[in-house]
Amino acid sequence: MSKTYKSVIVGGGAAGLLCAVELLSGKDAFSCSDVLVLERNDRVGKKLVATGNGQCNLDNAGVSAEHYYGNREFIECFIKQYNEICPERYFYKIGIPFETDGDGRKYPLSRQASAVSDIIRFCLENKNCKMLTDRKVIALSFSDGSFRVTAEKETYRAENVVLAVGGAAARQFGTDGSSYVLAKGFGHRLTPLYPSLVQLKTELGPVRGLKGIKEHAKISAFDGKKYLCSAVGDVLFTEYGVSGNAVFSVSSRVVSAKDPILKIEFLPEKTEREICDILEYRKTLGYIDNKDALCALVNKRVGQAILKASCDPESIQKTVSALKNFTLKVTGNTGFNNAQVTKGGIDTRDVECSTMESRLQKGLYITGEMLDVDGDCGGYNLAFSFVSGITAARAIKTKYRGKDINKFW
Repeated sequence: MSKTYKSVIVGGGAAGLLCAVELLSGKDAFSCSDVLVLERNDRVGKKLVATGNGQCNLDNAGVSAEHYYGNREFIECFIKQYNEICPERYFYKIGIPFETDGDGRKYPLSRQASAVSDIIRFCLENKNCKMLTDRKVIALSFSDGSFRVTAEKETYRAENVVLAVGGAAARQFGTDGSSYVLAKGFGHRLTPLYPSLVQLKTELGPVRGLKGIKEHAKISAFDGKKYLCSAVGDVLFTEYGVSGNAVFSVSSRVVSAKDPILKIEFLPEKTEREICDILEYRKTLGYIDNKDALCALVNKRVGQAILKASCDPESIQKTVSALKNFTLKVTGNTGFNNAQVTKGGIDTRDVECSTMESRLQKGLYITGEMLDVDGDCGGYNLAFSFVSGITAARAIKTKYRGKDINKFW
C-alpha cells in the first residue's frame, strides 16, 4: 500500500467512468498513474450496457428541474452544471454522436448500449487508465491526510475518493445498496429508499385478460384524492398490473404514496366531446352493437374492459368517462430487482452541489444514483450520473491547478 493515488474512483458505472475520462482529459489532466477505478463486477459499464432496453437512452432534450425529484436547491444547481457541460457535446468529443427521437430522448446513433460502453472503455484504455475489476470496496476511512480504500482483496490509499457505486436498484449488476455504508461512515445520512422506474402491481379485476396489450395513453397518479403527476406514453398491461414508459415515469411518486391510485386516459389526443361525437355518429350506422362501441378506437379487449368499468355500456357519456378515467388501485411494485433507479439515497444537504464534494469530509465526492436525486424515465437519470461524475472530476482537478503535483506524494 505504498502508492497514494490522487484519486480513487469506487464504481465503474456511468458516473465513475465519465469521472475517469474527465480526470485524464484536458490541459489539467492527471497522469494515468494518478487515477484508479475499482469495479466490483467482472467488467466496467455492466449496468450501462443494459440501459434503454439495450439502446442506451443517454440524455433528454427536455432536461430541466421539473423532471427531477429531491432537494430543489441541489437540483437547480445540477441543471446549471448540466447546461455548462452539455452531455451531447461532451460525448461527441469522445466519439459518440447522438440522435434525438420525437419524444426528446437522446441515443447513440447506433442505438447500441454496448457500443457506448466500448467507446468509453477504448478512451480510458488509450489514456492507460488503471481499472481493476472484481474489487468490491467494503470499507473506507481517512487518517494521516489520506483515505484508506479497503477492498475484499487489497487496500489502496488516495488523496481523493469518488463514490460512484450506484444505489439499490437492479441488484443483478451489483448495486444492492450495501455501499451506502461507505458514505455513512463519515456521518452522511441516508433517506428512505424506494424502487423507481419500476412496474406497478394493481388490483387485478379491471385488467384481467389484458396481459400483453400495449396502449398509448396518459396516466395520472394520485395519493387518495391528491394529484401527484402525469405522463404520456406506452402503458403495457401485465399479469400483475401495468408497465411501460408512462408507468415508469409516474412510479417514482407512487411508490411512496399512502393510498396510490392510477387513472389511465385512453386516446389522450382526443377530447371527451370529440369521442362523444364519434360514438354518436357510429350509433346512427345501425350495425355497431353497444358491446363493440369502442371497437377500432382502442384494442378490442381494452374496449371491453372499459365498457365493463362504465357499468352502463348503453350510455355514451359513461362510456367516454370510463375511457378517460380508467382507474386502478395500486397494490405494490415489483421491487428493487426490477427497478431501473433508486428513489432516495445520501442526503444531498451534506453534499456541495457545484463540486459533489462532501461537506462532512474534504476529498470525498459522492455522485450519481448514490445521491437522493432521481429523475423521470427518458434519459434523465443517466444524464444526472454523467454530469455528477464530470463535475466531481473537474472539482478535483481544480484543487491541483497550478501546483507542483510531485509535492503531494
